[in-house]
Formats: sequence, structure tokens, C-alpha cells
Amino acid sequence: MESRSSPEERSRRAEIVVSGPDGNGRVTVLSGTRVTVGRLPEVNDIALQPDPELLVTRTAHCTFEREGAHWFIVDGGSVNGTFLKRGGSLQRVSERTALQAGDVVCVLASIANADADERRFFELAFQATGDSQATRAVPVEYTTAPVAPRLACLSYDTDEARLVLVRGLERHEITIRAQAHRLIRHMAERNADIGGSPALCTHDELMHAVWANEPMHTRTELARLIWELRRKLEPFDAENLIESERRRGYRLRTCPVRD
Repeated sequence: MESRSSPEERSRRAEIVVSGPDGNGRVTVLSGTRVTVGRLPEVNDIALQPDPELLVTRTAHCTFEREGAHWFIVDGGSVNGTFLKRGGSLQRVSERTALQAGDVVCVLASIANADADERRFFELAFQATGDSQATRAVPVEYTTAPVAPRLACLSYDTDEARLVLVRGLERHEITIRAQAHRLIRHMAERNADIGGSPALCTHDELMHAVWANEPMHTRTELARLIWELRRKLEPFDAENLIESERRRGYRLRTCPVRD
């Protein structure tokens, strides 16, 4: 019989966006009480690959541990260390450390440019989640003739800094944080520049739009910001309004501009 987790158990789950030095990311759910991170996939819950310079410990380089409603990061005595980026500061993990939403766990991935002191990291961006197993509502099937689905789009008012999801006559204001406002504003303006079509915005231009010349920001943080926006749109089944183009960037589907 399939085991069932309690609502309390589900509420303690979290997600991380795992990204390599090339910037490509994947979302991984943290569940249970212990999740190991290391080089080899056969002995770790999360494998950090490729690792041609053999900088990641084979087994349990570091571990995510849950205690009650909180998650912690623990270094496994690794040679090259585990680091935590929080608020623009990168610190080596020397003891069991409680994680906060927005923290990024960093594991050394490359020292190919050691002469220039340019280290590259695998990055694991931490985000706490709600009940990921909650029942989703589905449309009721009626015996009447089917109605064509109403297409959704996003409208952004740059003067009032308001993001609104539009579907037919419905309007839903989406509350987002300041960094997300900068991201959406840039993407909406890029669309307007080409007549309203979804413009491809590269990773680099989006990072500059959000953080300008602030140091210590990476594509992992950009991926996490996109993830947060999609989570905001999920209740309206509209997360597809932000499209990804692998290795290139993102597109935003905004509402047509009416004269």
C-alpha cells in the first residue's frame, strides 16, 4: 500500500534549483529528513555532474537535513568545502546551518582559472514550499456544448508598478517583490519595442535589468526569480506565460497593446 504523508509532513517540504556552472538549472524537491549531495548519482540523492576536475566529494559532500519545520545544510567534511551565499555574502559552512528562503548553497565546480582567482560553483538555491500534494481543482464537465478556453496574458503598468493577469473579462493582480518588478518591467518594455510579440530576453540582459552592476549575482538567482513568478501564476494555470529557451533566456507573454 502506498504510504501517505500527513499535511504537516508535506508542509515541511522544500525545493531547490540545482544549477551547474553553465547556468542550466533543474528543480529538485527536498523531502524526508535527509538528502545527500555528492558527485556520484548511485550513492547520492542529488548528483553534481559533470565534475571533470574531481572537486566534489564522491559521497555526501554535503547534506540537507530536516528538523521539525526547518531545513539545515551540513558539510560532510569535504576537502573543498561547502559554501552558503546569503545577501550577497559568500561564507564557508563550518557548522550545521539553518537555511532561509533565498539562500544558495555553493559547491566548488571549477578552478580552471585559478590564476585569475575565478572559482565556479554548482549552486543549489533553496526555497521553502507549501503543500505540494494539495488537490488541484479541475473544470466540471457539462453536457452543453464546449466553450473555447479563454487565453491569458500579462499586463504590466510601469507607472503604478502593477502586474495583472488578464483572462477574458477577469483581472487578477499578482503581488511580486521588487526584483521581480524590475524583471517584468524590462521584459514588457522589450515586447513593446517589437510591437507586442514575446521578445527573447537573454540571461545576461535580465540579470543586468534586475541587479545592474551589483556583484555576486548568478543565473541561479535569475532561475529562482523566474520560478517564483511561475509559482505566483500557477493558481491561474498561467505559468506558461513565462517561456524558457534553453541556454538562451526567457520570453514573457504580455497582452496586446491597443491603440
